[in-house]
Amino acid sequence: MSPHASPEVVLHPDAEVLAAATAARLLTRLVDLQSHRAPLHVVLTGGTVGTATLRAVAASPARAAVDWSQVHLWWGDERFLPDGDPDRNETQAREALVDALGDALPAANVHPVPARSDAVPDADAAARAYRAELAAHAREGARAPVPDVLLLGVGPDGHVASLFPGKQTLHEQRDLVVAEHDSPKPPPERVSLTFPVIRSAREVWLVAAGAEKAAAVARGLAGDDVTTTPAAGAVGTERTLWLLDVAAAQDLPAADPAADGDGTGRDGTGRDGTSHEGTGAGADAERLWARVDDYLAAVVDEPADAATVAAAAAGSGLPDIAVAPNQGRLLEILARAVGARRVLEVGTLGGYSTWWLAQALPSDGTVVTLELSEAHAAVARASLDAAGVGDRVEVRVGPAAESLDALVAEDGEPFDLVFVDADKERLATYVDRALTLSRPGTLVVVDNVVRGGAVVQPDHPDTRVQGVRAFVAALARDPRVDATVLQTVGAKGHDGFALLRVR
Repeated sequence: MSPHASPEVVLHPDAEVLAAATAARLLTRLVDLQSHRAPLHVVLTGGTVGTATLRAVAASPARAAVDWSQVHLWWGDERFLPDGDPDRNETQAREALVDALGDALPAANVHPVPARSDAVPDADAAARAYRAELAAHAREGARAPVPDVLLLGVGPDGHVASLFPGKQTLHEQRDLVVAEHDSPKPPPERVSLTFPVIRSAREVWLVAAGAEKAAAVARGLAGDDVTTTPAAGAVGTERTLWLLDVAAAQDLPAADPAADGDGTGRDGTGRDGTSHEGTGAGADAERLWARVDDYLAAVVDEPADAATVAAAAAGSGLPDIAVAPNQGRLLEILARAVGARRVLEVGTLGGYSTWWLAQALPSDGTVVTLELSEAHAAVARASLDAAGVGDRVEVRVGPAAESLDALVAEDGEPFDLVFVDADKERLATYVDRALTLSRPGTLVVVDNVVRGGAVVQPDHPDTRVQGVRAFVAALARDPRVDATVLQTVGAKGHDGFALLRVR
């Protein structure tokens, strides 16, 4: 599928969890992308899980962290029905999400496929109008905007959007939007994006739930011909994610869905940035790593307050991407080992790692933790206050680079320990600023710097991988520190961390 991204599989216990996790993943991805690009273009899907995902987005406190004025919504396909018809994907999306966003999402940013009307009498006319709408929002010289995230449901027959097995529309290479007049599913008239648009998307997320989808999912992931399984041809240029419940994954080879959990993570990965789901020998190894972590969990004995902080984050709809308890204990031990009184954390999320650091400090100690999302920060503050360490934590909200620059300008007391666990595109910048805020002997821990081994690929298309590579290159020639990088495996997958001591 080169130059497109090889597919990754993420498993969830059931359809309800799948929808909630996909919503959390989408919100987190939008926030991360908005830190360095705008506007964003998102292509929505209909169906039971697609609509449930939009409801979960609307219900999440984290939705406030997204600048919706810089998000454009499109549809992968539409039933050609009158405006307001309850079977239209647009109608369902408006009821589930768009109406809830209100003025936060400008009406001009919502791009539905034209409905049946006197002005648009047939699906061909709707396709022409949608093609023109795409062109009107494309960059100069392009025919359509590049979708940042394109969501697709997968039908029991393997169809995606309204591209059905055996149809000529599967082979369309010129038109970006086509009319389907004889859909095998009612209604017969539909409008659909074509593969040229789908395959131009940076990230394609295929969402499927239910045992009736299992055979199609297995064929799609096995690389079946698109003529028989259209989903096999849906790939992104940077990432292709198959987000499945265990029933839809039951026909995958060597799969053990019950062992995989829900797999939700920031940017579509674990907080460590690695995909810890999959099939085949790699998945078997990762399940073994998780079993070993489970076996060793008795050594850590996660404190009740830590578990409460984690539960509050989950209950608020934040993605389940915090460090594991054994990693949290490592941070605590490092803080105690260096006698830390002032700690800097880049990347708060729900405050789980913050708790481990804060409770390791003396009563006059402080953790300054930086978080992009006000919604995430609010959850963290409340949880840390309830856990009795809120008086030792200062949460600063805003882009991390700006917050770090502000700390440098304040010229305050240096930090004794720094933990960096934020977006990887600007990792080198974050660590450079952190070193400016340190003293000789300060310990700096930088998480997620192996990324499943992807860092060895100099031409890897993922900007996060390139961000880590830039950091490693800078670290190798930085005279201010003594450093090492260690690989890790466990419940969070294959990753690693860098450990720096300031000279």
